[in-house]
Amino acid sequence: MEVIAKYGHALMMSWLRSEAIFARCAEKGCAVGGPPPYWEHEDLVSLAGDTVVKAIDEFRRKALLGGEWDPAGGASLKSYFTTACVYAFPNVYRKWSTDFNRRRRESARSMDLEGLVGTATTTPNPADAAVTRLEVKRGLAAIADERTRQALVLREAGYTVREIAESLGTSHGTIKGLLERHRRTADQPVRDGGGNA
Repeated sequence: MEVIAKYGHALMMSWLRSEAIFARCAEKGCAVGGPPPYWEHEDLVSLAGDTVVKAIDEFRRKALLGGEWDPAGGASLKSYFTTACVYAFPNVYRKWSTDFNRRRRESARSMDLEGLVGTATTTPNPADAAVTRLEVKRGLAAIADERTRQALVLREAGYTVREIAESLGTSHGTIKGLLERHRRTADQPVRDGGGNA
């Protein structure tokens, strides 16, 4: 089992990095949506490990003890285990996703604007990240409402309106309204005080 566990873990890490696991789950009729806006390495390791543990348990119970796998049936042991990983992933991912969203909401509630600006950068280049943070800070300085600033930062970081509402502890409609009002205000032409154009 150690060899198959190592194989499964490497496979899951690859599928998580490439996000191929989501397509494979959809192909098997057990779609779980898509990945979160960002991954931490620890998230990938945790998801891969938990999926493999669950898949090994099912594999042992069904394939080996239950006799569902037959070497003459055409599927190799690795192929059967790969499929077990795909079927194990949705429940593992849903549990992880619930915990991830809870942690993100708690973090967003306690984070100041400086911290939120840091979450808006997904680029690995430190120079690009610094420039992005400066541009974001300049743009946000003109927005008086704190909640609107937070919602805009999270929106630019790739969060959905629903996720922003959860993170900021408010309703979907409130966040949608804040973003819409800001968009309308930002789209208005700048007037020079009524003088000639």
